[in-house]
Amino acid sequence: MIRLAEPNYTLEHVIDACLLGITGNNALKSNVEADKKNLVDVGEQYSASSRGGSLYLLQPIDCSATQNPLVLNRLMKSDLIKLYETYFVPEEKPAREVYNKILNAAMESCLFCGGIGTPRNLDHFLPKAHFPQFSILPVNLVPSCRDCNMDGKSSAFADQAYSQIIQPYLDNDRFFLDQWIVASYEEEVNGEPGKFIYRVNPPAEWNDTDKLRVAKHFLDFNLAHRYGVKAAQLLGTVMAQVDSLRRIGLSNELIRETIFEPGISQAQFPNHWQRGFYQALMLVLVDARVSKIPVLNQ
Repeated sequence: MIRLAEPNYTLEHVIDACLLGITGNNALKSNVEADKKNLVDVGEQYSASSRGGSLYLLQPIDCSATQNPLVLNRLMKSDLIKLYETYFVPEEKPAREVYNKILNAAMESCLFCGGIGTPRNLDHFLPKAHFPQFSILPVNLVPSCRDCNMDGKSSAFADQAYSQIIQPYLDNDRFFLDQWIVASYEEEVNGEPGKFIYRVNPPAEWNDTDKLRVAKHFLDFNLAHRYGVKAAQLLGTVMAQVDSLRRIGLSNELIRETIFEPGISQAQFPNHWQRGFYQALMLVLVDARVSKIPVLNQ
C-alpha cells in the first residue's frame, strides 16, 4: 500500500527499447512494429481503468480454444510474453535499463506489504499469463518482495470491484493518504510483554467497495501477522525507553511527547506498521494504565 510515482518511461519508449534488442527474429520485430499503436492504446485503457477503480472490468484473454490465442492484430500470447521474458528482462538487452529503474524506484520497499519485504523483481499487477498485452506496460510492473509475489498475489486477478487489491501507481489517493490499518495492544496476564493486534478500520465515509478492497489487500498479504511480528521486535526497545523515563520522574504526558507522538508522526506513511504500534501503546499510556506495561530490567 505504498504509493509510487508512475514510471518515467512511457510504453512507447519501452516498446522501442525492446525492438532494439530483437535480433534474429524479424517476424516478431515486424509484428511488434505493426501493432505498436495497438499496444499503446490498450496501455492507455489500462491506466484509465485503474484510475477509475475498474481494472476488474478488463477481460483476460480466452484460452479455451487454444493455449496461444491471438491477442492483438498480429501478436499472439506467446509473442507478448516473449517480448517481456526475452527482450525486456535479460541484463544484456537495452530494455533492461527500464526494468532496473522501475525496480530501484521502490527504494528497497515492497509496495504491497508496506516495505516489510525487499523487492527482488517486478510483479505483473495483472498477470501476463492472462493479460499478456500488458506484459511490458510500466504501470503494470510493481516492485515486489518474494512473499507478496509468490504467496500474497501470485497469478490472481480481480473479477469484481470489491476484490481488487490496491494498485500502487494509479489507485485512488484515499488508499494512501487515509489511515485504514489500526492496532491495539493486548497485555499478558502474567506480566510478560503483550502482543499487537492489527486490523482493518477504514474511515466511515468510505464506500462499501473500497472498505472491502482494503480488507482483501490486508488479508491477501497477511499484514496482520507480518505487522505484528515487526511490532513485537520493537516492543522491548520502546518499553526500555519508557522504563528509563519513568525512573527519572517524567510524567505520562512527557513520555507521550518524547516517544509516542514522534513515533506516530515519523511513520513513513499512514498505514505503516510503526504508526499503529505507537498509537496502540500511547492509548495504554493515555488511559493511565501505564503501570500495566511491563517494566524491563527489574
